[in-house]
Amino acid sequence: DDNMIVLIIVLSVLLTAVLIGLIVPYYIVFYSPHRNADEIETEPFLDDMDMFNEIKAQARKLSEIPCSRVQTRAYDGVRLSGRYYHKSDDAPLCICFHGYRGSSVLHFSIIGQFLQDEGYNVLLVDQRAHFGSGGHTIAYGIRERRDVLSWIEYANGRFGKDKPIYLFGISMGAATVVMAADLALPDNVRLICADCPYSSPRDIIFYVAKRWYKCPRLLWALIRVSALVYGHLIIPRNLTAANAVRNTDKPVLLIHGEADCFVPNEMSEEIRLANPECVERHTFPDAVHGVSYFYDPERYIAILRDFIKRNG
Repeated sequence: DDNMIVLIIVLSVLLTAVLIGLIVPYYIVFYSPHRNADEIETEPFLDDMDMFNEIKAQARKLSEIPCSRVQTRAYDGVRLSGRYYHKSDDAPLCICFHGYRGSSVLHFSIIGQFLQDEGYNVLLVDQRAHFGSGGHTIAYGIRERRDVLSWIEYANGRFGKDKPIYLFGISMGAATVVMAADLALPDNVRLICADCPYSSPRDIIFYVAKRWYKCPRLLWALIRVSALVYGHLIIPRNLTAANAVRNTDKPVLLIHGEADCFVPNEMSEEIRLANPECVERHTFPDAVHGVSYFYDPERYIAILRDFIKRNG
């Protein structure tokens, strides 16, 4: 009858409004088109343009070093892509994971070259939903941590299970490798180095939504539902970096800038406190997000060298 038709129309309009309302937070927080994007010429992520331009210049140099493009498949079938830089058949392999909406050559513009200069083989991966890798939903480490296992399996299949592997990550990549620590990593994974990791996907999404977008707490529910509806992504409460390091015996190095306004350095301290025997932490005064190296290059490199020497 007419009343039923009106009810159906009203419900359809409401459902459409809800779906439209959910797609906005999904696009802002999780979605990545990553088509025809330039890995180096990105929007500035630093107020210090001289520093940003230096990072881009170093990234350009790194991108021009001969490498081979490699691919593997994630646990869910998503294509994963990366750059492999070969130095020596006998050298350990460093697998490096970049941050949110970043690129491997940009985020590892300095350390990627340093590791090669030290004689290591280096694999710079494109995180899922970025550049050469497939997928469109950025999962803040929820899915990416299992991609770490996929890359380790790729490396072991190609180079053998005796090849020492060192895991490196920056920002979201740092949280990714730390949260992978409790995934039964094979014995040849010797250590984890994480620069400015956050404590959990849930914590960082809520922190950024509140601090940068001034979202009221009510919108947090919309963000979670949008991830589920459009990204088929559940944001678990108990998936944290602290829980991961509680259940690992792998040595973990944390580095964090004390002036980091994007990922508060207190988050990495929370990780350290969860397992002080396996986790060591170094902070850099005045350093902002992801660029502690530039505030004291000699100390940063010394910390890396010492940690690798003791644990590699």
